[in-house]
Amino acid sequence: MQRLLISSGILALFLFAACTTDPIIPEGGIPVIPPIQDPGTTNDNECPDGVISFQFQVLPLMISSCAYSGCHDAISHEEGVVLDSYEKILREVRPGNPNDSDLYESITENGDDIMPPPPAARLTNAQITMIRTWIQQGAENTDCGTPCDPQAIAFAADIRPLLDNYCVGCHNNNRQEGNVNLSTHANILTYVNNGGLMATIRGDQYYPIMPPTGSRFSDCRIEQIQNWINDGAPNN
Repeated sequence: MQRLLISSGILALFLFAACTTDPIIPEGGIPVIPPIQDPGTTNDNECPDGVISFQFQVLPLMISSCAYSGCHDAISHEEGVVLDSYEKILREVRPGNPNDSDLYESITENGDDIMPPPPAARLTNAQITMIRTWIQQGAENTDCGTPCDPQAIAFAADIRPLLDNYCVGCHNNNRQEGNVNLSTHANILTYVNNGGLMATIRGDQYYPIMPPTGSRFSDCRIEQIQNWINDGAPNN
């Protein structure tokens, strides 16, 4: 019995030491599985004029603004609703009829039932219109690339909407994942100046790719944001 206790104690000390050893980070950084990248204007896969891309417009917005911990991710599934994939989002939609779709009704509600719930900011008019248009078009699982002009670099018209759709749902005044807030130009400028914004968008060494799930920016969009930064990141 005494030998058994001594052996158990040695094993416990060994496991404790193993658990407290500094992790070994492989050369090149911690490997991550990158989200699917928007094909943009490559490979003749650009969306026809006016067509909404579910994978690269609707889904990033849903994941950023709705499918997070405590709300509509797979673990929390508030009210039995999960909004992290096409199949699950489609359960809340009646294709061709936004006014009879639970998803559309929830983002246009007034009062306590609106989604995202307060104190989170409600979706912008442009975002609501995008979802309405997607439903009107049949709510299909479109994965065409979003049109992009890398020289279109006005902050209000071009850069801010990109960050709103992909990032701000997780990084705003009321929800600051990783202590990052991208809700204003001044806040965004902080991460422009320290290099963090582009490093995470590109998934540079030792930086996780952002957004972490769903889909990520096309190469053209990354170039577009970089061109805005090269121009001085103006609030124009």
